[in-house]
Amino acid sequence: MISSRIRKYFWIVGGLLASLVLPFSVLQAQDKPRSLVPPLGQPTTTQQDEAAPVSKPTLTPPSQKRVIEGTRIDGSVVVQSLGGLDPASVGTLTTSNGGLGPDMWDGTAPGRVITLLQNLPVSSASPEIQQLFRRLLLTAAVIPQGTENPTDLIKLRLEKLVEAGLVKDASELIRRIPASGLTAALDRITVELLLLQGQNEQACRVAEGKQTAGADIFWAKTDIFCNLVAGNMARAELGLNLLDETAGEDTLFFAIFDRVAGGTAPLPETDQSLTPLHFAMMKLSGVAPSFSSIEKAGSAFLWALAMDETSNVNDRYVAAYESLAMGSVAAELPRRLIKQGAFREGADEMTELAQIAAFYREAAGTSADLEKARAIGDLWAAGERDGSYFTAARLSLPLLSGLTPAEYGDKFEMEALRLSLLSKETAAATSWERAVRRGALRGNFEERDAARKQIARADAYMLISGTNGIARWNAANFDVAAFDHSEDAAQTENVGMYLGILETFGDPVPEMLWSDAFSLGQVPRFGLSNQVIEKNLERAADAGLLGETIALSLAALGEEGPGLASTETLVRVLAALQKIGLTEEARQLALEAAISRNL
Repeated sequence: MISSRIRKYFWIVGGLLASLVLPFSVLQAQDKPRSLVPPLGQPTTTQQDEAAPVSKPTLTPPSQKRVIEGTRIDGSVVVQSLGGLDPASVGTLTTSNGGLGPDMWDGTAPGRVITLLQNLPVSSASPEIQQLFRRLLLTAAVIPQGTENPTDLIKLRLEKLVEAGLVKDASELIRRIPASGLTAALDRITVELLLLQGQNEQACRVAEGKQTAGADIFWAKTDIFCNLVAGNMARAELGLNLLDETAGEDTLFFAIFDRVAGGTAPLPETDQSLTPLHFAMMKLSGVAPSFSSIEKAGSAFLWALAMDETSNVNDRYVAAYESLAMGSVAAELPRRLIKQGAFREGADEMTELAQIAAFYREAAGTSADLEKARAIGDLWAAGERDGSYFTAARLSLPLLSGLTPAEYGDKFEMEALRLSLLSKETAAATSWERAVRRGALRGNFEERDAARKQIARADAYMLISGTNGIARWNAANFDVAAFDHSEDAAQTENVGMYLGILETFGDPVPEMLWSDAFSLGQVPRFGLSNQVIEKNLERAADAGLLGETIALSLAALGEEGPGLASTETLVRVLAALQKIGLTEEARQLALEAAISRNL
């Protein structure tokens, strides 16, 4: 298992109890927006696009007196209001393509917006949290006035996107910033994003002349790199000699320079983290960074490795799979790398990720439905062992779609049903629902009784998702024992989670059912909650503060997502999202929780 996937995070939120609503006034005009991450398993076009051009549009504030969101003739997003241009309002999403609306921060003070975004989880494997995270950071929205430095917020948004490995999204967002809003800090982010994408010449055009603009040694080292790119070795060596003594701490930079210059000295063993400049220089020198150094450097570097056509196919596949888990690449990339031969040999003796590749090839290579279903089931099991079940599900969806819903065994049929729901393949889900129900018609009495419990579980997944199928909520016929997993005492709380979700979405749950659930014997699940976050969440939802409610919902669920959140926290988040009109998003989070806990 990749070590970076196992995390326990404790969210400490400071300064959330005091907020000041200030008047707002901003304007933003932008280029053509990009699409959101699609439903589970569908390709993401934003991650496959060419790098955004370096040139920035020059914008002139219009004179409109009210907030307007729309599109110009050229297709670019327009957000306007009384006042001047605020680069913090830039976005790539509007309400027409999944954005949260230009007024999503209405009622939230600018300082509080910064605090909220600082506390966003960036490494969640939850598909729905990834969606909400991107929508929150990429929506074109008016920002209330009062920020001391207008670029602080846009810089924070960019940093969060990069931290999550969303390099393409960050590149597109920064391209939308008007020239008047650019700063040295934003220029540096632009250069680093271009370097991660292998766009050396474009990066050097942005960096041109900046080595003389101040004492920031980053620009001096970038100038040296750019001279190497241009073949100006003499000027590169001169620049190296002129670096001040603080640069000597960057031993990795000097070692890579030597390799680019034709030297053979080994790279130093150092605790230094890779930077985009190191990464670009290594590619220029032909030196491949170790996978461990890439992983340590963060999700943006995993994305860069996954996209690097010159790198080892095994490393690229692992990086692509990790990036898929973060939502920064489409599932088609690791699928393509598997077809190109990733871990073709010896997968049985290697990691779960290698086995996932082998099972994918096996399933894709057979036309026999039973054999295909067995291999897909093995793939899911490997993903579960690896802690990447949802990622394995994304990878396998084309294989599952190629199967005719039939009798493949109770476990497979149930998994196929719930993963179809998660990917919003409602037609397939209803077909798998019928396949589960047919189980009650086969076998002896004990087998049919077990099948009836499976039907109750299938009904639960259908009702949680809100999908129209055969399932209907009937409190009178509800049997709490169907959700009793005697092999795992902590799972006795699953029935409470289910009933709590039903109540949140408006289905009546009689008091007697809560009493019946208690009779099973209840053991509290492990799950962390934060009273400060949840109190602020409740108040934000009651006040109809859209952006604030979403940000606090993500902070409440944390990096581990809905599956490991306490049941109380989960229900509070679902209720809050309901209040602000995000019922579909709430249902997806509830479904993820139910699947993660094996309801």
